[in-house]
Amino acid sequence: MGKIRRSVIAGSWYPGDPSVLRSDITRYFQNVPDRGLKGEIVGLIVPHAGYIYSGQVAAHAYKMIQGRKYDAVVLIGPSHRVAFSGVSIYDNGAYETPLGLIPVDETIAGELKNITDIIIDFPAAHTQEHALEIQLPFLQIALGNFSLIPLVMGDQ
Repeated sequence: MGKIRRSVIAGSWYPGDPSVLRSDITRYFQNVPDRGLKGEIVGLIVPHAGYIYSGQVAAHAYKMIQGRKYDAVVLIGPSHRVAFSGVSIYDNGAYETPLGLIPVDETIAGELKNITDIIIDFPAAHTQEHALEIQLPFLQIALGNFSLIPLVMGDQ
């Protein structure tokens, strides 16, 4: 499978225990009314703070896609810890949360790297970054199985 990007914020920004994490997210979803949205949803804007601050707001976004089928999810977030130019893609392996592994879509990641010089392989951008990881448990519960294309933006 390649490299695994281990969780760096489980147990602090969100629960590290899978049962507690699943229960918390389920409760957040239960507090969101069903909007009955029709049509294709191709993008969401979601906060990236700890769940005690942003979990309920995130649930409003992710409830819109709950139960839908997406083969691949593109996550884009800022770099809070490492300065660099361009956009870093984690191009193989998987991201890990307490709920399990999410495989990186290596085909799409490779294609993105090949079409522009802006998207680069810079693993340090992903190592300690929380902006993408904080989204993953919500996605795992809302969607089940999907592959990931994780992008961290450098200079903006």
